[in-house]
Amino acid sequence: MAKKSVPQPEKPKHDDAKYGDVLYSFSYDMDDMNFFNAMSLVGSGRLQQFFPPISMVLLLIIIMSLYDREHPIYPLAVLAFVSFIALSTVVNKWTSIRSWYVSKSTLDQPGSLNRHVVVTAQEIIVEGPDDMVTTYPLSEIKKVSQDEDGALVKLGGRRYVYIPQKALSDSRYAALIKLLRSSK
Repeated sequence: MAKKSVPQPEKPKHDDAKYGDVLYSFSYDMDDMNFFNAMSLVGSGRLQQFFPPISMVLLLIIIMSLYDREHPIYPLAVLAFVSFIALSTVVNKWTSIRSWYVSKSTLDQPGSLNRHVVVTAQEIIVEGPDDMVTTYPLSEIKKVSQDEDGALVKLGGRRYVYIPQKALSDSRYAALIKLLRSSK
């Protein structure tokens, strides 16, 4: 007996008309690669750059505070040593610290991986995961970080919107980043 093929319901399209004058609209999946790319834009990589000179300064403070054998400054030496250990720990664990922070942000939300982003003249609307819709006014943009894979819009308070470069054409991507940077 032949099986009847049941038509699969089509995935509903996003209705951008409900948001008014839409400047940009795109969809992507917040898969592991996009999450990793977004996470790499959170936090500064400057800590690794400044660690060697800062550690040298702390070492000099330790040496100078213990140099005078008659009047050593033990509290300063101990403070410099503890600061060095704390800084070393942060630098060595930076990836896991950043991963923990991002897991508590809007980038890592349980549910569907599908994201649909709509940008109007006043706000950024993110549809997803699942039926969740989040609106961010452009006036709340704190910073826009960018690398070769995408851009991360930082809105403060662990609120982020990731824009993968592959989701838009090169010219539209560049124009969107320019718009977002001019809005902050």
